[in-house]
Amino acid sequence: MIMPEPLALEMVAASVPEHEVRLIDLRVDPDLSAALSTFQPQLVGVTGLTVHVPSMLKICRQTKAELPSAVTVVGGYHASLCPQDLDQPCVDIMVRGEGELTFPELVETLETGGDLARVAGINYRQDGQLVANKWRTPAKKLDSLPLPDHHLSDPFRHQYHFQFWENPYLVETARGCPYRCTFCAVWKFHQGMCRLRAPELVVQELATLPTDMVCFVDDNFWQNLKRSEHLAQLIADAGLRQRYWIQARADSIVRRPRIVEQWARVGLSAALIGFEKFRDDELAGVNKHSSVSINEKAAAIMKANGVDIWGAFIVDPQWTGEDFDALIEYVHKLEIRFPFFTILTPLPGTAFFQEKIHELRTKNFEVYDLLHTVLPTKLPLEEFYTHMARLYASTTLGWAELKRRIKAGVIPPSALRRARAILEQVTDPQAYLVGNRQPV
Repeated sequence: MIMPEPLALEMVAASVPEHEVRLIDLRVDPDLSAALSTFQPQLVGVTGLTVHVPSMLKICRQTKAELPSAVTVVGGYHASLCPQDLDQPCVDIMVRGEGELTFPELVETLETGGDLARVAGINYRQDGQLVANKWRTPAKKLDSLPLPDHHLSDPFRHQYHFQFWENPYLVETARGCPYRCTFCAVWKFHQGMCRLRAPELVVQELATLPTDMVCFVDDNFWQNLKRSEHLAQLIADAGLRQRYWIQARADSIVRRPRIVEQWARVGLSAALIGFEKFRDDELAGVNKHSSVSINEKAAAIMKANGVDIWGAFIVDPQWTGEDFDALIEYVHKLEIRFPFFTILTPLPGTAFFQEKIHELRTKNFEVYDLLHTVLPTKLPLEEFYTHMARLYASTTLGWAELKRRIKAGVIPPSALRRARAILEQVTDPQAYLVGNRQPV
């Protein structure tokens, strides 16, 4: 549904401006051999989430086979929280936590033949074994970090999309979340901290982007309402004409409804809201600290301000057909045109994973994509996935509405083919079964 630019790599690359860096997006150009042979890198860095672990290891193995002298470095959420899963001979170094401070020090140490034991925030291989250094203290101020080098992704830019949006640019204005939802690894990765960029610097970055579509990647965009109001005012004062996408909590919207009105005036087009559940006991079960009543009030506020809701819901593997029916009815009640349904997944590195570790039906990380169940289902597996497909078939924006939006200029005509392909996939029960038919 989405394929955005690799912002994390653009950020890390910007931390070593004195070196020649090439970004290879293997989602668009899978020819790693050509990149290795033409560029001949001394260091190859790879990042990813849990679902990417197998491909990350494959890249490192191929790099070692074709360019043995290159140092392989892995980073990201999974490498930080579960480094043991990437402990293979093809991996030389792991960066744990944020990379903008660690990476330049690591590069300089490798370049000068220094002592890797002095580089905080890494695991490095010594005599065949990984040695874990102390954690690095994250940057206290995000304003001190370099801006991402978006130009590194220019060769692949024409392929990037965010559902119907084409050529979106990603912008980060904050890191961390003050909440402790059991299914989420964000707060663990950021060591429980929340840090915000100065609104003035955010506007300066927005003004440099050659696009009218911007996705703010903050996990909780409106976590500081006063700052958010100030940022919206600065955008208005700067005369920027962009469309924005954010991620927000329902309780932030209800706590200050005028924030939606203010942001809608400056270009807020859509918001991904983590409704998660449609029953209060299930919301409490994932430590959401919200309620169904708050979710419904938030949806009404968004609708009143003409902002599209990308409503996120978590499906429990123990659901029956009646539960799926009830969710479909609820999505229609809230008039959510862009629903997202993910399956409750214990992500490695979270307390929820440890709680469910003996119930896991697979440890094949390729299916930890939130669209496959890694926990046992109450229904037969094929029946469960039939209901998953029915969720999308029964709730997603219909063709008539899609065509109306294209005619109105809200959705580009070129996105229609991609929309058709996405809908065909998420409404096909067999697509969910691929790679997940039997326990691994």
